[in-house]
Amino acid sequence: MHPPSYTEQMLATMAPDQVLNQLSEVICAPQSSLGVLSPFALRQTLEAHLDDTTRSRSTLKTAPPALLIWAFSAGCVGAVALATHWQRHRGPVLALFMVDGWGVPRDPGVPTYRLSHDSVTHSTSRRLGAGDVDFYAEPAVPHLTLWRQPQLVTGWAAETGKGSERLSAADFLCRRSRAAIHRYRTRYQGLTSS
Repeated sequence: MHPPSYTEQMLATMAPDQVLNQLSEVICAPQSSLGVLSPFALRQTLEAHLDDTTRSRSTLKTAPPALLIWAFSAGCVGAVALATHWQRHRGPVLALFMVDGWGVPRDPGVPTYRLSHDSVTHSTSRRLGAGDVDFYAEPAVPHLTLWRQPQLVTGWAAETGKGSERLSAADFLCRRSRAAIHRYRTRYQGLTSS
């Protein structure tokens, strides 16, 4: 529902990160702009990408990958349902980042982080399910700025039952994404080495 260049700018935040820049990216942008509301359309886009990747690598069946999902605004509607389906039926969801997904409830079975463009959106969104740590911009920024230029947005990472830490939205996304990957790799390596 916004120009694709905004998403490209958001994904550019991963480029300098040595862990995140090695991940495969799939941009789920269905043909119709309302497709981001449809978990079915998002799942079709994701599975088509996975089928293409599997065919190009080998003919062997592989387990579905673990997902790390960054979603924005209305796209959080479809992303939450996609994450829930994937977690229950396909494979692990390491983390779902809902960037200004105001009014979108979260699934408590999926590790979720909320990022908000201001403190009001932050406090009202948390009523629908807060993550262990969420981010809000201070000073407040326009809604699209949080997605387009997260490296320029500063604010607070508010951790439930603990204090807050001042950082940029890009740092929050990258740190929490790396932590989710680390937890998954540690758990997976622990299972395979015993």
